[in-house]
Amino acid sequence: MLFLLVCLPGVVLSQDVSFIALGDMHYDRLQDHNLDFVMSRPQDYKQILNEYPQYTAFYMPRFLQLIKKQTNAQPGVKAVVQLGDLVEGVAGSAALARQMNRGIVDMLYETGLPVPWVLVKGNHDVSNSPGQPEAWQEVIRPFIEGQIGKFIGHGMYTYQISPNTEFFVLDQFFSVDRNLPESEMVDFLENAFKGSTATYKFVLTHQPVIPVTQRCWHLLSGIRRPLKDTVLRESLLNILAKNKAIVLCAHLHEYSVLSRKTKSGNVVQVMINSVNRGLNTPLPNVIHREYKGEGWIDSDASWQPETSETRRKILREEKKHITDFQLMDLPGYALISVSDKTPQVTLKYFNGFAEVPYQTIDLSKLMLTGKLPF
Repeated sequence: MLFLLVCLPGVVLSQDVSFIALGDMHYDRLQDHNLDFVMSRPQDYKQILNEYPQYTAFYMPRFLQLIKKQTNAQPGVKAVVQLGDLVEGVAGSAALARQMNRGIVDMLYETGLPVPWVLVKGNHDVSNSPGQPEAWQEVIRPFIEGQIGKFIGHGMYTYQISPNTEFFVLDQFFSVDRNLPESEMVDFLENAFKGSTATYKFVLTHQPVIPVTQRCWHLLSGIRRPLKDTVLRESLLNILAKNKAIVLCAHLHEYSVLSRKTKSGNVVQVMINSVNRGLNTPLPNVIHREYKGEGWIDSDASWQPETSETRRKILREEKKHITDFQLMDLPGYALISVSDKTPQVTLKYFNGFAEVPYQTIDLSKLMLTGKLPF
């Protein structure tokens, strides 16, 4: 446990520990792209030409200053976590990829946080673009290691922010980077959990573990990468539940909280999005509280029809295990706090540039009961 000594001899009080969590940010500048290459990637062309460079220029510096303000204002903040897709990628050349990464590293340094950055590798960070994975190794990896004071290799590592609170950071297994066998993430977590003495465990991953939309862009889905071991995902979910590890993820540009039952208990997953499209983020018009499963595919049958039957099967099965769920379009940031006194893990989610939370959820209770408080 972590204790704070007070002036009375022999008296100790437990101390809350917190961290701030950010989702996708997609730092981008037009000068960091070979535009001929970008035009060959129609799925990225529109966003690069019309969205991310503008968001970066107008909103990201202010957002990072807000995060700095909150690290000082909120009690016990020990780190700021960013859950992948820190940059847009798709630079088009090795030199431009390094230039893009140096740009975001400079911005993070200039923010002047009083606590370390803990970064997760996203698919855009090592996208299928010349030199992108190497640029991550040459620029982003040394930045992370300087922040947390330890070697992280290719991006799968652990980091403690207190004796009782530990992060377990996964590599990305979505786009072609090192093309690791997916069994490595399960082996990593199983071994790291065995060696951990922390009560509070957080698995930091860019791709979600549990699907929250009809796209099924989650780890071990078997869609983008054939899954040879059909029980591997079940093993992963049971390892998470057994160790009471809370999953923090991003990737889908939505805010979501859910609970999923396994044979070993419930798994809680929180998804965060930090792509701010304005200074005043409106509250969501629609909050999805029903996990529709294969019903999502029926509502958007035009999206990748060649995989619809596979996704339908995945979501039909997944729906059987979801105990509670919410999903909304609400970019922002999260403050997650743990208490040794209760014990308790609390999520406060802030919309956009807000300084008071939009929503507060007791994640410990959600893990125990499988039910959200509304």
